[in-house]
Amino acid sequence: MLVFVRFSRAFLLVICLALLSMMGCKKVPPELRTEASGVSGPIRVVIWTNHAQYSLQDTVKLDVALQNVSDSTVYVDRRMFWTGLSGGLKLVISDEQGKYLPAQLLSDAMMPPPKEGDKSILIPLHEGFSYGRWVTFPVKNFLPKPGRYCLRVIYNSMLPRELVAPELRDLPALWSGTPSIPSGPVWIQVSQ
Repeated sequence: MLVFVRFSRAFLLVICLALLSMMGCKKVPPELRTEASGVSGPIRVVIWTNHAQYSLQDTVKLDVALQNVSDSTVYVDRRMFWTGLSGGLKLVISDEQGKYLPAQLLSDAMMPPPKEGDKSILIPLHEGFSYGRWVTFPVKNFLPKPGRYCLRVIYNSMLPRELVAPELRDLPALWSGTPSIPSGPVWIQVSQ
């Protein structure tokens, strides 16, 4: 049975990478290529924008949610910052030719360690529940010219098990060291 599960995960990874290449993303960045195994886990990352089309003068509102797609409760760190993988959420943007745009900093906040004894650091996500946040960013600062762009978000837990209250350490949580979880792509069109 364990062999079948591992084979299934590997097969899903190959299928996901094949789909990424067919959707216009010619080169897959290391975060998506090496850690896509999180796609078949209990948590899925879902993203959406407030519009499908923008002008260079607009602002994008990007929502991200961690969804529990398993049949059991999973705990997640309630803190999610847009500071790249050091804060839990990283935005990855590519153009229609699959060329990745240089990463832009959405926030310079450093994720602090949890307060000693904080029992609210973990949020339970029951089957079918989601937890998320949103960010806004000016189109002209992130998408330099008119065209079609692919947005993805990568979630990475930065919470070490050793830093939480002892009674929380055995919970089924996404801890630091858990593979990163990439979202599927969302395509937007930018005009003049």
